[in-house]
Amino acid sequence: MIQKFISNLSENEKKVFYVTVLFVLLACFDRLFLGPVLSKLYTIDNEISIQEQSVIRDIRFLAYKDKIVRELKVYENYINKDQKDADIVNADFLSVVERLATKTKVNLVKSNPSEVKHEKDFDKYYANLDCVGTLEDVLTFMHEINSTEELLKVVKFNMSPKRGVENTVNVSMSVVKVSIGSRSSKEIAANK
Repeated sequence: MIQKFISNLSENEKKVFYVTVLFVLLACFDRLFLGPVLSKLYTIDNEISIQEQSVIRDIRFLAYKDKIVRELKVYENYINKDQKDADIVNADFLSVVERLATKTKVNLVKSNPSEVKHEKDFDKYYANLDCVGTLEDVLTFMHEINSTEELLKVVKFNMSPKRGVENTVNVSMSVVKVSIGSRSSKEIAANK
């Protein structure tokens, strides 16, 4: 039947027929084989590109690993290795404050622990202090608190002159101690 159809065609019609058949076969080949394969290759290339970017980002993070470990060693002195009770921390905190007051010749009238704020990676212990001393000694005392390696800081203060005594001031202040807990140090150490 196909041979009969082809034999009835003229020479030019046969050429057009063969070109048409070839074109249809190429179109079918493209739709059935080449199109899906190229689509799959495009998808794979995109996934490879995404993975390459992820690997480059991870390599950049790994390049900072040594720097992070060095910084951890610097700050390791500030991390509490064992969880202490709040009363023990407050007692240590107030003893450091009393030692600094004695060192700077400031008379510590009252020192009371106040609140404890628990953050994700650290705890803040607050204490209220009332003290008396010369202006120079009180300022030295505040500087010593802020520059100690115990992570203490004067967060609020109120200073007024003492009546009847020259160059002497009464000071009420709030001091905070930051305590980096062992839970965060264990997490950091686990990721070394």
